[in-house]
Amino acid sequence: MADNTNIEIAEGFANEERIFKMIEEVAGGPGLGQKLKNIMIKHPPSGSPIDMNYLGADNESLDLEIVDSLDNLEGRVRHELMHVSDQLEESFKYSEDLIPKEGTGDFRRYKYLWNVYIDGRLERSGRPAYDTREGREKEIDECYPELSDGLRKKVFDFLWKLGPLNFEQITDMSRNLFSATEGLKSLADSYGEKLRMFETIDDLKNYR
Repeated sequence: MADNTNIEIAEGFANEERIFKMIEEVAGGPGLGQKLKNIMIKHPPSGSPIDMNYLGADNESLDLEIVDSLDNLEGRVRHELMHVSDQLEESFKYSEDLIPKEGTGDFRRYKYLWNVYIDGRLERSGRPAYDTREGREKEIDECYPELSDGLRKKVFDFLWKLGPLNFEQITDMSRNLFSATEGLKSLADSYGEKLRMFETIDDLKNYR
């Protein structure tokens, strides 16, 4: 970890030492250790089972909410810090203005696509990820229920290996999955299937 990076952890973590050391190790890798000056490890909101990251407006401070568990700790930490690394990478061109409206089907798909992009890269690098290839493949059924099983499988195989992407491509794909590459567009055309628009996440979940 860079000498000018300060890491703190809130009181009350049962696994304080392991969590602190894991974040220190992962955040000290190339890129983050030179860019982040402060990392504050916090508890998620009461009852939440989800890790989250909140990069400060100065791009130098980070609030990292980590579930107090050792279950897949390295994979969870690497996944969250990869989100941060992407945001800090100039070529990724992260912009909050491009994020789809929260609560919509597009927003759910945007979250999924970025998570797949991260876990796919982690797996290819030989690092633990938040979820496995099998887990992410099952999740695509929820995000694209209007597509046939055959097309979903081929799309996922394509997505898992896709890269490099920038943030605009990911958010564009959340609105039109086949917009990022000619390969995906040709795949969709060969199946003769089309995407649907879902105004709310409930519409997406309840689609039959």
